[in-house]
Amino acid sequence: MLTSGAIKVPVTTPNSKDDPADVKTEHITLPPSEMWAALDNRSAPMQPEPKPADAGPDKAQIIHAFINPSARSRTIPLVYPFTLNGEDVREVTVRRLTLGEVQDLLARTSGAALTAMDIYAEMTGLTAEILRGLDDEDGTAVTDAAYDFFPPRLRPDSASSEN
Repeated sequence: MLTSGAIKVPVTTPNSKDDPADVKTEHITLPPSEMWAALDNRSAPMQPEPKPADAGPDKAQIIHAFINPSARSRTIPLVYPFTLNGEDVREVTVRRLTLGEVQDLLARTSGAALTAMDIYAEMTGLTAEILRGLDDEDGTAVTDAAYDFFPPRLRPDSASSEN
């Protein structure tokens, strides 16, 4: 049941793979805030699905694993841990984004200003608001680590480095 305090957010869906401006925007209603903790859908590290036993050459799946996965993330222990949704958060893991994750982020934020904090949020699984709420010492350590993994095409200086 929706109340008068329902939150609606725009969701943009691309209509064309060639024209990034060709999008359909819909407004969806979010569930009540009381349900947000139960609907926490931060993903755990994905495990590739096993290849079906009957998969032949025409059904081949492309599944890969990075050779050195530990080089793609860094865990920052917090000097000032905090509690989130009743759980203690004592560390923040920052990870590199894949090409697909960067494309998805750009598609989701099409037409909106994308800040470094929005990108850091994608890299940590925490919201930009939670990251801004970290103690300055912890926040600096997390954002420094995140900047090391910042997607090159999203760096503000990427255009000037091509000259």
